[in-house]
Amino acid sequence: MCSFTATAGDLAYITNQGSDTVSVLDIAQQKITHTINVGKAPVGVAIARKQQRVYISNANSQTVSVINSRTQQVIREIPVNIQAVGIALSRDEKTLYVADWGGAQVIAVDTAQPQKQQAFKAGQTPSGMVVSADNKKLFIANRDSNDITVVDTRTLQTIAQVKVGLHPFALTLSPDGRTLFVVNVVSNTLTLLDVDSYQASTIKTGKHPYGVAISPDGRWAYVSNNHAESVSVIDIASGNTVKTITVGDSPEGIEYDKASHQIIVANWGSDTVSIIDPHTNTVTHTLDSPKLCRSFGQFILEAK
Repeated sequence: MCSFTATAGDLAYITNQGSDTVSVLDIAQQKITHTINVGKAPVGVAIARKQQRVYISNANSQTVSVINSRTQQVIREIPVNIQAVGIALSRDEKTLYVADWGGAQVIAVDTAQPQKQQAFKAGQTPSGMVVSADNKKLFIANRDSNDITVVDTRTLQTIAQVKVGLHPFALTLSPDGRTLFVVNVVSNTLTLLDVDSYQASTIKTGKHPYGVAISPDGRWAYVSNNHAESVSVIDIASGNTVKTITVGDSPEGIEYDKASHQIIVANWGSDTVSIIDPHTNTVTHTLDSPKLCRSFGQFILEAK
């Protein structure tokens, strides 16, 4: 299997839960270049750019696959012994956080010595996670307790438990790191949470939102609507939806690629990846990916 050269552009890692594989998308070329066998039922993605590693959570094999992002080969399987779905990485890439979908806990894994693991409390059915820009806090979306657990990354103790909408799932941060965006699946809303004060506001989305991406200038939110086969383009300042873009069936993972200014959407129901031009808010390309593609988390590896 060939490796990428240093001139390669940004790459998107698409987890295919139904085929136990990960597709590697060269975003600039709009082409799937590799398909990698991983564990059973891969879901989440965490990118370690400095390590040149990509971590994949495998729900059914209860493992994390570690991909070398230069060779696009799996170099390690880390047993975590939980139903691994949500996954996130500390800013210094020293700690990997893996959420236990079947429990109320998260596992902290030492990336240098993966056998060193520590469990700590979360809410019910923890799912999406993200680490604050200063690396001091871990935010955990708890689907079945309808709240966000805020954890001190140094002590792994809970700092706050913040109520949001019904079934919070995916999380992302604003480019300035000051706002946490929470997708509330059953409420059909997006919660905007101040990362310091925990004050919140709410924006309406489409039906059954599953993922959210924010433009680099912080003006626009792009929300994948799982039951509407669409992406909502939301003016964050006003809270208004300015465009609804039709994509594939049951869209889930979504992320904004800053290098090419394209939005990547994984469509679970149609086994496709939609590429959106944010200047025109239209789908420019649709690519086939193996069965049940998800890409839960931050799944784009930036070349620079």
